[in-house]
Amino acid sequence: MQTPQCSLAGLDKSSLKSLQKLRSALQDIPKKFLHRHEGDPDDGHVFGTVSGECNYNFTFKVEGGGSCHSGAGMLVATAERTSGSLPVPLKCRWKRRVNDLVVDIPGVTTNMYQISADDIGTRIIVEASPADSDDGLYGTVVGEIGPFELDSMTRRNLDNALGKGLVFGATQARPLSDQGPPPSAHKDYHIHVTAENIRVVPLDERGHERSHREVRAEYTAEFPRVVIHTLDTVRFQLSLSESKSFSMIAESRAARDLLALAIRCFHANRFVPIQTVVDALLPPHPTQHHGQSTENRLDMCIMVERVVMELNRNMERKDVADKVLRNTKVEKRQLQEQLMDSIQGCTDVIVGLQTQYSAGGEAAPTSPQDPAEVRSQV
Repeated sequence: MQTPQCSLAGLDKSSLKSLQKLRSALQDIPKKFLHRHEGDPDDGHVFGTVSGECNYNFTFKVEGGGSCHSGAGMLVATAERTSGSLPVPLKCRWKRRVNDLVVDIPGVTTNMYQISADDIGTRIIVEASPADSDDGLYGTVVGEIGPFELDSMTRRNLDNALGKGLVFGATQARPLSDQGPPPSAHKDYHIHVTAENIRVVPLDERGHERSHREVRAEYTAEFPRVVIHTLDTVRFQLSLSESKSFSMIAESRAARDLLALAIRCFHANRFVPIQTVVDALLPPHPTQHHGQSTENRLDMCIMVERVVMELNRNMERKDVADKVLRNTKVEKRQLQEQLMDSIQGCTDVIVGLQTQYSAGGEAAPTSPQDPAEVRSQV
């Protein structure tokens, strides 16, 4: 022990300070490791993976939706100097990963991101670093979570929309800089979405359609398209052509996402060949002779049918499991409420009996109560 003490005594102040920082960093490594991987699955949050070197605790999770679904979920990136301390301001850069392609999400620099229809089938990445480097905190961390999928309710609504079309109500959006009163519940447009075309029909004061002023758009390679606002949960832009577009506000976040998904599905059915989808899902087959083409097509049809059947079976199982889980949670909550009511009732009876006994005091003993009356009180 004498040799380390002598060597430390010979160091200058800057070297000693560096050693102290190194010691503190080494002591914080187990805490940060545990913090990055902690999280009770029953607390309603889904945590993402975190990588990178830093001297603070960083967490990346889904809030609101409780799972990787496009519903009411929100991605939140948080940082703390130590566990349980005040949050650290972050500057964030959000990205979307589609297979191996990573693209930036423009316009979002805060530590929160709203999940939308744009995120279906993708993974969301956030690059976060301390907003103020003068606090002594350093390091850039990368969080990733996903892929996101449709919730069961949105999937059923989308299936209905693809089968018979759908009509959406929307309001004309004002500029974000407009600080006037909020828009009324009156709808300005009806958006008719079918497999053949899209029609935007203005409404009068009574909510009746002005068919003579409708705008119709057929499906082309680039139009129509829906651009979802990254900061507003109900705002979107519907572009029917190069010269005709509408800035609108949907009735709800779910309605906006359903509109975007319906239009994109109809567009994909028109311009994405089925063979391209099959080639992307199934492994390639070696080239064979022309005489075997019929047999190959038959094998392909059988394989596609099996894949579709297995997919439908798994989706049905998942819906049943979600329903059972939801019902179980409701029953648990109801039983807890009934238990609390029973405890409260018993407590009131006991308090009443104690009050009657104390009020009797040294008075003459009264005649015993009827057992049936005691049972009714309990």
